[in-house]
Amino acid sequence: MLPGRAVITFSQADLHRVTKEKEASVVEPWSSFRVLHHLAGTNTVVVRAFFGGPNVAALVEELSAFGVSEFVLWGYCGSIARDGRIGDLYLVRSALREDGISYHYLDDDNDYVTSDWVDDWMPVIKEEGFRAVRVWSTDAIYRETEGKVEAYARRGISGVEMEAASLYAVSRAKGLKAAAFLVVSDLFSAGQWVSGFHGKPFKDGVKKMSRFMNEKVVV
Repeated sequence: MLPGRAVITFSQADLHRVTKEKEASVVEPWSSFRVLHHLAGTNTVVVRAFFGGPNVAALVEELSAFGVSEFVLWGYCGSIARDGRIGDLYLVRSALREDGISYHYLDDDNDYVTSDWVDDWMPVIKEEGFRAVRVWSTDAIYRETEGKVEAYARRGISGVEMEAASLYAVSRAKGLKAAAFLVVSDLFSAGQWVSGFHGKPFKDGVKKMSRFMNEKVVV
């Protein structure tokens, strides 16, 4: 059986940021299939996933079958909020369902999917400077049109990304806990795209997320 909590990252650098603080060992029975890193003295494994809802959903299915019941995602998003800033930290409270996974797991027509576990994190994120937000989850990254960005911003959606709706849907359907934490990496507003991947605000946000993961998420 696996430990009870899994941290999902999307880059090798972020995986290293979570595993370097404690002695990490590869879970050998999984090594030919997925590279899972068990942090010594903890109930946490760390794994790198490919981008996109289907990949995250498959990972949740596989790990939960072997005992993981809590999933924490370290992701990135583009902010569409007028007050959004590169390097901001978000906790996804709910996700607009423009993914291809959630409708296979949840037999309802709600526009948004939520995670009940988010409420447990609220006292923590207030101390850490996160905002609890709604995001737009989409598989069609090249269909994030100006019209949609403006319309969804008016609906109070703060960011756009690819995985949160799928993560929350499969976790809800299977009775698992899930929380998606995001760093704002770029901005969408008034038909303009501003990339922040190489600037100091983004790097500062990544550092804050790394500290949060190591101090508050790893258990």
